[in-house]
Order: sequence, then structure tokens, then C-alpha cells
Amino acid sequence: MITGNFIFLDLETTGATADKDRITEIGFIEVKNGQYVDEWNVLVNPQRSIPDNIQAITGISNEMVANAPTFEEISSELWKRLDGKTLVAHNVRFDYSFLKNEFKVCGLTYQPKLLCTVKLSRLLYPNERRHGLDSIIKRLGLTCDTRHRALSDARAIWDFAQHVQTHFEANIVNESIKRLLKEPSLPATIHKSTIDAIPSCPGVYIFKGENNAVLYIGKSKNIRSRVMSHFSGDHSSRKDREINQQLQSIDWIETAGEFSALLLESQLVKTLRPLFNRQLRKKADYHTIHWDPSGGQKTPEMRVLSEFEKIPFGAIYGMFDTKRQATKLLRDLAKEYGLCLKTLGIEGGKGPCFSHQLGQCKGACVGDETHLNHAMRTSIALNKFLIPAWPYSGDILIIEKDISNEITETHRIRDWRQTDYCLTGEKRRPDYHIETSSLFDYDAFQIIRKYLSKKDSKRTIITDPDDRCGQ
Repeated sequence: MITGNFIFLDLETTGATADKDRITEIGFIEVKNGQYVDEWNVLVNPQRSIPDNIQAITGISNEMVANAPTFEEISSELWKRLDGKTLVAHNVRFDYSFLKNEFKVCGLTYQPKLLCTVKLSRLLYPNERRHGLDSIIKRLGLTCDTRHRALSDARAIWDFAQHVQTHFEANIVNESIKRLLKEPSLPATIHKSTIDAIPSCPGVYIFKGENNAVLYIGKSKNIRSRVMSHFSGDHSSRKDREINQQLQSIDWIETAGEFSALLLESQLVKTLRPLFNRQLRKKADYHTIHWDPSGGQKTPEMRVLSEFEKIPFGAIYGMFDTKRQATKLLRDLAKEYGLCLKTLGIEGGKGPCFSHQLGQCKGACVGDETHLNHAMRTSIALNKFLIPAWPYSGDILIIEKDISNEITETHRIRDWRQTDYCLTGEKRRPDYHIETSSLFDYDAFQIIRKYLSKKDSKRTIITDPDDRCGQ
């Protein structure tokens, strides 16, 4: 017998993307300890048009849902029916992602245990190649009145569960389900109520040991899920095991989006210096390679950023802790691209450079290659390390909002630096506030550049803003 409270569910939707598409029908069977309890079926007004191809598959038309309730209107009743029960579906992550997003809009956090019947079929029938619902129905001789209608498919899933209960020993079925439902083992010092309180939203989490010593800082678009992954026995690393042994408490900071989480994590790792983090850079200065042949510069120079009155973005390459590291990069590039060590300013003296004697230099040092051609090849070799010029004429605002945690974060950015920052919302954490700095930070530069290069319909970027932090 399958013990526990389960909801065998299927959804019909306007498409396959949970953050863009909406639910059109919900159907489920409620089961307790292997016995049928109740069923529920409702059409849902998705508040948008159903694509023709979806109408053809499901048979659900725009006319059928026009007068149906919206998800918000049924959310309270649905929540009561689902709360505390394990969600079972065929490819359960698909159905769960839609329910989670719909409940989130209604201000509810839906985080059930999940049981996937695709995975259950694979465990119980390892020699079968196909585990789609159509294949299972055909293979096991199950019935399904109308495929791609929610309640009918939910019944088929429940029929599959009943079939395996009668064709396999109870311990095999229960062990398979237990394996699929296996929850990560929490450290003895962390109560489940702490984990339950962590929200499924963007943010930063902090693992602390004795006397509030910071062990590890991480970030995620879903901090609850990421924290739980640290306790997964199947994927635990040596670092995770050591953290678990020392862990005493968990703190977290909700952010409005991934960009804010990345910047906050970078800053907190530098200031709090957690024991188990790969240390991000915390430097007052950097060495870089300055190379601007268009300005008459003949050889690349190893420079410290503080030497520049204004950092010449577009003419500097790489960030290094020491001058020696910068020189090593030039030597490695010289070898890879056949560049001249003397023309690069690494070697002195008369005659050919050492690389030319080894046949690795194309001869700029002995006149076999023009300095112009060598300069062009040097620029090509250095290009992937370029710190580019700021692509905007002035300041920009990057604004992130999250309705679920009611936080808005506004970042004013110029020349790859955050020059101003505003945090608003009821759930803001002023004790963990992003600090601005007049100094160039290489890690922040990487975060900003990567974010600006991404195509994200949810982000808001305002160029040439006149007001302070958009307020």
C-alpha cells in the first residue's frame, strides 16, 4: 500500500513555459494511504488567448474558458485541497512550476513534496525505453477517456499507481517512492522550521558556525532550493560535508533579482571573508596591461590602476594581483602568437630576442616584421582580456523588482562601477546593504558586463537618468 496523502494531478495550459503561459484546466485525484478519497476538476480562465495548436491538442477553446473563474478566484479553495499533500504528476516539475508561479502571484508560497510518475516508471520498468503517459497506458492496458484533458489524465496516472501496487511487492513500490521523495538530511543543529522559512526567491544565504563565525556565503535565484542542495547526500562535496559538521545557523537576505544577489554576494564575501568560500578579490588596487598603439604607445606597459587619473577603459587588458602575473600573461601570449619579447618590452639589449633564436618570434626585433603589423597582432592576442569602454554616454539605472517579496533595488552604474544604490520594500534588510565605492572592482565589472549582455525581458535599464537612483 502507498502510505501518505497524495494528489494525483494534471494541468492543461496555454503553452509550455511556466513564467509566460497560464493554466486552463486543473484535474486531480486525492488519495490517502492508497485509497481514493475525492476528485476535483475545474476550467480556468487564463486571461489570454489559447493558441490554435493548443486548442487542437486539448480541445479546450477560448469560448470554454471565457466565463470560467481565474486562478486567483479558485486559489483559496485549491490551496486548502493541496496543502500538506504530496504532489504526483507525470513530469511533475512541469505541473509544479505552473502551480508555484500561479500561487506566487496570489501571494502564496507553494512548496510540496514532489513525486514524478515518469521517474517511478523508470525505476520499476528499467527495461522499457518509453515512459510517456501514452506509452504506459498502452503497455499496461490502462484506460483514458480523453487524453490531454486534466482529470482524465490524472485518472490515468492514478490507474498507473494502482497497477504497480498490484503487480509489485509493497516493499519494492514503497522503497521506490521513498527514494524519489528522499529529502536531504539536515544537520542536527538545523531545524526543519528554519528550512521551511527560507523563501524560494532570489537572494543571498549565509552559513554560520560557532560564535556566528561565517562559514560560507552563496547566492541563487531560488535560495531555498540552493540551500537544500548543500544537504543532499547524493551530491554532497567534501566542502559541503565540512560545512555541515560546523553549521550552527543559517541567515538569508532576499533580493529583488539575480543581479542584486550577485553584487551583494560579491561584496559580502569580500567583507565577511567566509572560511569555505573561494575568496573573491578584495584589493585596493590592481595591476593591468596598458596598451594604446593609436596614441603612439610603442610597447605594452604594466601599470597600477591608481596611477591613472582616469582609467582608460578600452586600452587596458586584464586585472592582476602583481606585476609579475601581468608579465607572465604577455610571455604566454608571445609564445602562442609568435610575438617579439623585445618589441613587447619584456627583454632588453641588442640583436634578436630569445624567442626569435628559438624560431618562435616572427622577427620584429630584426626587421623581418613591421612594427605596425606586430602591433596589430599584439592587439589581437590581448583582445580577449580587454576591459572595454563603458558602452553608454553616461549613467544608467538597473532596476529590479520582485512582487513576491515586495522589494525594489535600483542600481546607478557608470564606468563599470556602482555609484548609487536604493533599496525599498517592506522585507528589505538594511543590515545587509550594498555599499557603493569610487574604486574599480573587477568582480563587480564582470557581473555588470555579463548582466548587460544578457537578453532579459524582465529587467529594466534606464539610460541617461536625471534623478537620483530613480526616486
